[in-house]
Formats: sequence, structure tokens, C-alpha cells
Amino acid sequence: MKTGTKKLLAAIAVLVILIAIFYTVYRQFLPQPQNGEKSITITIIDDTGAEDTYALDTDAEYLLEALETVADIDGEEGPYGYTLYTVNGLTADFNAGNAYWAIYVNGEYGQLGISQQPVADGDAFTIAYETYAA
Repeated sequence: MKTGTKKLLAAIAVLVILIAIFYTVYRQFLPQPQNGEKSITITIIDDTGAEDTYALDTDAEYLLEALETVADIDGEEGPYGYTLYTVNGLTADFNAGNAYWAIYVNGEYGQLGISQQPVADGDAFTIAYETYAA
């Protein structure tokens, strides 16, 4: 085997190891779900600004599970989690109007997807139809 090939294989091996380490650290520091029953609120804001708020007691560990109990939703699981397309019959199509469903957690823009967002007692979630202005 040539020296250049050996160096390339060694570099690839180091890269794979570094990716595995970073992924492990990333997963370790993700917020963890809270077990047991919790009281939360979910507010859904449509494209006209109309709001529907649901107060619920749930044992759901993640927001997706809780949302499914109060709203008719449609989306798909992908490599980065669940992509929410439709809520209560309203579809947010990013390709036609730059629309999407934004997630807010306790008033702050969500940093996790709907299927990775843990639910804790007292949390207030907002699912809002928004458009991105390019």
C-alpha cells in the first residue's frame, strides 16, 4: 500500500472517531424527558393569527406525543426528526410562500424539533404558522 493511501485511510479513521465522539457528547447534553404526568399548555396559532389553547394533563415525554392528543397533525419522520406540515387542516408549505410551523417553548423559539422536545410539568408550548421573509 502506498504511503499516500495509508495517510488517507488514517485521516478517515480519525474523522470517523471524532464524529462518533461529538455525536455521543451531543446526545448526552440533550434535554431529557420527564417521566410521569405533567400539566402543560399547547397554543396553536394559524395563518390568520387565531389562537386555540389547550390545557392538558399528559404523560407524554415529547411534544409530538402531546400535540397528537389535541390536534389533527400530518408530517413525516426524517433524518433530523419529525417535520410538521399540517395542523388542524392548515398546511404550511415552505416551497409555496416560505411558510412553516414554528415551535416556541415557554415563550422562547424552540431549539429542538417537535419529536425531540421534551415535555416538563408547567411547560407552555406554542405551535405557530409563520413565514420566512427572504
